Amino acid sequence: MMAGGGLAAGLTFNELLLAMVLGNIFLCIIAGLVSVIAYKTGLTFALLTRYSFGQEGSRIASLFVPIVNLGWYTIQAALYGHFIAQVFNLSYTGEVIAMMLSAVIMGIFAVLGIKSLAVFGYIAIPSIVFLSLGTAARSVQTIGGWQELFNYVPLQPIDLLSGITIVIGTWILSTATCIADIMRYGKSKKDVITASTIGLLGGNTLMISCGAIAGVAMNDGDLINVLLSFGLVFPSLLLLTTNIFTTNGANLYSTSLNLANSFKLNRNIMLAVLIAISALAIMTQPYKIDSLFVFLSTLGIIVPPLCGIILADFYLVHRGKYIDYNKATFKKWNLVPWITWAIALVCVKFIPFGLPSLNGIVSGALLYALITYIVKPDVVSESKG
Repeated sequence: MMAGGGLAAGLTFNELLLAMVLGNIFLCIIAGLVSVIAYKTGLTFALLTRYSFGQEGSRIASLFVPIVNLGWYTIQAALYGHFIAQVFNLSYTGEVIAMMLSAVIMGIFAVLGIKSLAVFGYIAIPSIVFLSLGTAARSVQTIGGWQELFNYVPLQPIDLLSGITIVIGTWILSTATCIADIMRYGKSKKDVITASTIGLLGGNTLMISCGAIAGVAMNDGDLINVLLSFGLVFPSLLLLTTNIFTTNGANLYSTSLNLANSFKLNRNIMLAVLIAISALAIMTQPYKIDSLFVFLSTLGIIVPPLCGIILADFYLVHRGKYIDYNKATFKKWNLVPWITWAIALVCVKFIPFGLPSLNGIVSGALLYALITYIVKPDVVSESKG
């Protein structure tokens, strides 16, 4: 919703709808493909990267994800603490304490594991849907009806491709990497594809559009200000609690899995370290909308080539079937994905047309498949005996 409110400051409502649809279709395709890999292999993202990056290379590759995830976790914990500070009119010191406590309390759900996140999700999803729709309906009334919404002209326009990139940035990290950590538990291929599609095309579109409608109505991209201006203190608290706690718990859960792979540490010890780092980083007040948009735009460019490499390795190089992990022997390093990632980012920078995220994933996939075909690195082999 925060991204939707911010996008409303730069796009007309028609443009915003188009950006949401195209961005979320892109995310659904990526999520479906990665989810199928996770379902077929039963592996986390960190373990999947061993097939392309090698045993030691995967430790560095999987380190990228928790670093970015920790940034997401910190931003969302700061957003929640900022909301609490606004509600209770806290001073700067009070706000910092509220944000730090948010980081700690949200981390408890990650410590408890995937089952606690699933239980909380059953409560969160209906609340999020109901309150988001209620906020949007109130916003339409405030602005004077749907016609006024479609007549809205932003004061600081941005181009459509930038809007699409920001939409993709809201979930590209999760769809390209973290979703594997959850979907490996799926009961069937149909289930994992359906779940990822509903979550993105339905849930993400709903949240962004409701945030955008509220942002247009109140002429403010700060979601916290918008919700409080309606006088919806308790509903806003419920909305943000259910929304942020579920996504942030999943973020930290995935982060701990990846770092356990990188540093060979106990997951709970790593979680304690991550929570402490986030609580300290929160003092930079990363909830501000400008910081969020820079973060999302950067993710929308850097992550897609990595996703292209993972998809190409499974679907093109290994033709949709990996050697059983328990029977596999991995080389320590494979330079091909690192070279591919660097070249793909250069391509994204200089290709003068198209969507940067799409250019990144396509160039990453094609370059990885081509270089692998030429070099034949033989990263994984089946153990004998």
